[in-house]
This record gives sequence, C-alpha cells and structure tokens, in this order.
Amino acid sequence: MTAPYRFTPQHVLTGGDNLPAESAAAQMEATGDYRILRRLTPPQPYACTSPNCKQAAFLDVETTGLDDDDEIIELAIVPFQYSLDGLICGIGETFDQFNDPTRPISEEITRLTGITPEMVKGHAIDKGKVRSILSGTDLIIAHNAGFDRPKCEALMEEFEAKPWACSLYDIDWRSEGHESAKLSYLAMEYGFFFAGHRADIDCHAGIKLLTMPLASTGQLALSSLLGSARKSGWRVFAVDADYASKDTLKKRGYRWAPAHTLPHPKCWWIDIDDDALEDEMTFLETEAYKRPTKPPVYKIDASNRYSRRIG
Repeated sequence: MTAPYRFTPQHVLTGGDNLPAESAAAQMEATGDYRILRRLTPPQPYACTSPNCKQAAFLDVETTGLDDDDEIIELAIVPFQYSLDGLICGIGETFDQFNDPTRPISEEITRLTGITPEMVKGHAIDKGKVRSILSGTDLIIAHNAGFDRPKCEALMEEFEAKPWACSLYDIDWRSEGHESAKLSYLAMEYGFFFAGHRADIDCHAGIKLLTMPLASTGQLALSSLLGSARKSGWRVFAVDADYASKDTLKKRGYRWAPAHTLPHPKCWWIDIDDDALEDEMTFLETEAYKRPTKPPVYKIDASNRYSRRIG
C-alpha cells in the first residue's frame, strides 16, 4: 500500500515533487496549522451582462502629506458594476495618473509610496477623463473617504455632486471580529496580500475586500457598506465641550475635528442614526456639558457624509 503523500512548507518554496503551488497551499490549509496568503492580482476588465446593475468607482489618492493643504500626487479610479444586493458583476479599466504638486513631496511620503518628485514632474491629472468616468458613476467608494473626498473636491467640483461611501467606516469591522480596519490588515484577514500605498493597487485591494463574505455575519462586505451608505443620520459637533469631557466623548465614539475641518473646527463630533438624536442630546447635557446645551447638528447622507462642506 502506497503511503499517503506528505509535504513540508519547503515544497512550496522549492516546487518539490512538482506539486502545484495551489494544491500545496490547499493541503497546508487543510491541516489547520497554516493560513495561506495569496498575492492580489488585479483582474482583467470584464463587462457586466446584467441590465440592472449600478455603476460605482473605487478611488484612492496619494498626497504630499496628511495636512489640509497637502496636494494629490497620484489619483486612481477603478470603475465597477454592482447589483443592489452587493454582488460585483463587472470591472472597468483602471484610471491612474500622477500630478505634479506645487509643494515638495516629503522624504517620508517617498519612502511610504515610492513616488519621487522625478516621477510626477510635468504630469497633470486629465480632468476631462475623470469627468467622463464620473458622469456614469452612481457611487464613489474610498477606504477612508473622510480623507480622500476633501482632496478630490479640492481638485474638481464634480466630486462634490456624487454620493460617497467608505469601506473603512461604513462596515463595522470590529463587530466582525477584526482588531483593525487598516486595508492591509483586513486583506490578510481575508487571505490575500498586496504591495500597498500606491493608488491603483489600493483600489483593487479595496474592491477585492468588498467581494468577501464578512467573517461574523457572512454578509457580503459590499452589501454591508451599501446598507450603511443608504442611511441618513445626523452629525453632531460638541462645540465648546469642556476639556475634562474628552475621555467621555471618545468612549462614546466621538472623533476630533482638527483646525481645517469645517464648519466647526477644533471640537469633537459624531455621526448618529436618524432616531438617535434625542438620546444624544440627553447624553451631551448630562455627561459631557453637564448643563443645557444645543450643539450644532446637521443632516447627513451619502451626498455629504464624508465632505467637509457640511453646513
């Protein structure tokens, strides 16, 4: 009787016994002692055959830095089609262009992205091409849309008119069992890896992530994101809250609005569901301000949720 074939991880590295790599990976995973990460290979564009699909675009920017006046040095957009239940049914051509900024690219950004001043010199984003892509787009998605959307709005006003969603915040990754919502971390959690911090591959990683069934609920990631994006709610700015209340606000889920954030800089803010406004006002009066208060409140939905042009 022939002994069952067994292999070690070295077979995967050396191609021992000509075992195909994917077969080797499957056998290793089957032992329960290994998790295999597969390199992300962006798919070739393919057309959607369903007449009922919507058009989305996954977008990412690289910039000269993280401040409000930092500029885009690379913009990538990957159009794709999706069904209302969250299935991706078509992928378009990748748009990816450099932009020569008016301010220097720091050494830190070059180390992070690999983008040098020489690479962007003389380049400008083709705004006509971007308009053409956006003209048929029903939804723009970014991983941290709160960063990408204001940068894009500063580049072109056409970005202001589109609804946006965020694969970082519009999916409750923590309740799905993940310690981080960083794109590279989530990719590894869902079995793939990529060389990040270039706009085009980050877009494809984001789209790949949206195709995944979530770890806890099993719901498709894109379906979860769409459900959040369709909701309306309120943005509450805890203007002039006492410094002593910062830990209470942070524990509640408030985030800090830095000086460049409009319309209420240097304060804590939170987005809440439509029916939660009364409870939030009670919390602020009793736990944060400890006095009667009427903080600024704005209606939000996908049209303005990640824009700085609220209010």
